[in-house]
Parts: sequence; C-alpha cells; structure tokens
Amino acid sequence: MRSLRILAAAAFVAAAAPAFAQGPAQDPAKADDGATASPAQQRAIDESYRGRCEAKVPRELCACVIAVADSQIADPTERQIFYDFMMGDVDKAKASRAAFAPEKNMRFNIALQKADVMLGDRCDKLKPKEPEAPEGKAPAGPAGK
Repeated sequence: MRSLRILAAAAFVAAAAPAFAQGPAQDPAKADDGATASPAQQRAIDESYRGRCEAKVPRELCACVIAVADSQIADPTERQIFYDFMMGDVDKAKASRAAFAPEKNMRFNIALQKADVMLGDRCDKLKPKEPEAPEGKAPAGPAGK
C-alpha cells in the first residue's frame, strides 16, 4: 500500500514538473494560442473558404461546413487548417498543424473529431450525388471475374 502511494506521488510530481517550469498558470483553453479570432478575422477566413468551396460544391454544403466550424473551432489558425483539410489541401494542412505544440495539437484533434461527427450528421446529406453509370456500361472500378 505504501509503495502505491509513493508511485502515485512520483507520478504527480512528474506530471506537475513541466507546469512549474513554465511559470504562472494559464487557462488550458488558451495555453498555446493566446487569443481567439476577432469577428472580422473570422469572417475573412470563412469568406475565403466559402469562395473556394462554392466553386466546387453546392452553397448549402459550404454553409453547413462553416456552421460546423463555428460550433467547434474558434482559433483562426485551427479554422484555416480545418478548411484546408475540407478542400483537400492535406499537405498544406499537415504542414501548418506540425507547428502546433503537443497540447494544442491534442485539443485540436479532439475538435476535429467532434467536427467530423457533426459533418457526417449534418452535412453529408447535402453532398452532390455521384452520377450513375449509363445503361449497358459497367461502373468504374475493379473488373469482375
């Protein structure tokens, strides 16, 4: 029993040491990024995405993605990365995300997971339907045996 308490105390000290080394305590929600976007900055990021998005898919789908971002992602850098992922700019998004501190990256990953679920629930039904193969032609894909 005593060794269990010692292990628990050692784990607590090991976990708390980086916090003491960093200086005064910070609000965990703002630990790495400092501030959220101003309304004008947020609008500029959203409008930039909207322009790129509406050139490819229906306006309603773009609006749905922006609504999901509004509910899950407030940080301007994170929001831009989310939109880059949505537009298929995966390499750009990954490069931007690589600059995040581990704690911020973990929080952002949680937000992305929540956003992904919301996108499936709210936005997938707005995706354009794939055109069906004309009669007499096989659909694209692996050939049957």
